[in-house]
Amino acid sequence: MRTSGRSAAVDDDRREFKLLGRRQLSGLDLARPVTTGARSRAVLELQQNYGRLQFRALVGGEFVPGEGDRIAWRVRSWETVRPTPQQGLLRGALLPGLPERLGDEATGGLNANLDRGALPAGRLVIDRAGYDQKSSPVLFATAVDLLLHILLAGAFGSPAEPVIRSWVATGRIPESLPRFDVEA
Repeated sequence: MRTSGRSAAVDDDRREFKLLGRRQLSGLDLARPVTTGARSRAVLELQQNYGRLQFRALVGGEFVPGEGDRIAWRVRSWETVRPTPQQGLLRGALLPGLPERLGDEATGGLNANLDRGALPAGRLVIDRAGYDQKSSPVLFATAVDLLLHILLAGAFGSPAEPVIRSWVATGRIPESLPRFDVEA
């Protein structure tokens, strides 16, 4: 999806952007118990233009719904041993990896949802990333937030396209997460 100022593309997986996890942030937070759901994996690339500058962020991960009232999460952050540029989902190449400065912002994109206790129970891993020299930390936080919507939509059978279209059209992500059935 594309406008003159923003673009987004989603794929099931891109192993060439796998993070090996030299450094990772992780946690266990309160979550909402769920009754159903399926494993969901996706990779998302965003591009946003600011005047003549073009910022890009690629993130990917997996969500597996689980029992109980906790979500275990992990964000891997590392510049990979293979610094060879790889073709992204949108036009142009990206370097596989997630440098520390971008990893901290990526985790920030996840924290807002964790703090609200709005996520379903399960396991969430952010383990794919790509960047270029002009990558924006703010765009990485946005990408992780949007990826979370996409993963939850996939896990609970909701369409992800409306959320992606909303970001491309307005630069905003709806605050409400995709619907999932909560245990009574």
